Amino acid sequence: MNTTNKALLLISLTCNLIFIAWFSFLIGKRGGLSYITEKISRRQNPVTELAALRPINTYQSSAYVMRKLQFEALPKSERAIVFLGDSLTAQGEWAEWLGNSQVKNRGISGDTTDGVLNRLEQILETQPAQILIMIGTNDIWNEGKSVGEVVNNYQRILDTIKKEAPKTQVFVQSLLPVNNQQYRIKVDNKDLVAVNRELQRLASQFSFKYIDLYQQFANNQNQLDPKYTLDGVHLNGQGYLTWKKVIENYIMDEG
Repeated sequence: MNTTNKALLLISLTCNLIFIAWFSFLIGKRGGLSYITEKISRRQNPVTELAALRPINTYQSSAYVMRKLQFEALPKSERAIVFLGDSLTAQGEWAEWLGNSQVKNRGISGDTTDGVLNRLEQILETQPAQILIMIGTNDIWNEGKSVGEVVNNYQRILDTIKKEAPKTQVFVQSLLPVNNQQYRIKVDNKDLVAVNRELQRLASQFSFKYIDLYQQFANNQNQLDPKYTLDGVHLNGQGYLTWKKVIENYIMDEG
């Protein structure tokens, strides 16, 4: 082997070693052998990867199901005043805020219009005296539903209540704004306003009462006022006090 060939062989070996070292470094940063195994698995099972990219139905979580089962096990209360919704409703101590033991909190964190539809029969079987409903933000935030999809589900909810519990007094509460200027909330308040506009129309269509809470909580920038929240979505004590003051005159007296 002449000097030129030896030099070329040495250069080739050096380049290969550099490439192997660089490749090993990159793989190591991504998790080593487990990273390679995962990539191979995803190529062999593309449906699994696609499924992982789809939004999760939060109303099917174990925490959601356990709370729903708890509601099913509770004693049935006739002529109850039911608060129905997601975490905003669930986190409110409504019976204490309103001083009324007839008030039943049936909010579940993560709930959506689909979730409410799936548990509405349980809510209506005792023919509540009143239902105050707020639902829909998680549809847009967690599940990527369009305004139209939310409104269509809402119409089904109200239609079911009208047919199955015709004597129940229903209050359709607007969605609240979020604060996506100070917090990383992937919800556009324009979508929430659009939903609210349709909810007002639906409430009128079904002869239900529409309660506009949005304007009570929005600041001059059309954001959830920071004085009411610590995370841009959920409410603090002052927030629930404001909510209570808006709705308290609609609540039936205990007795």
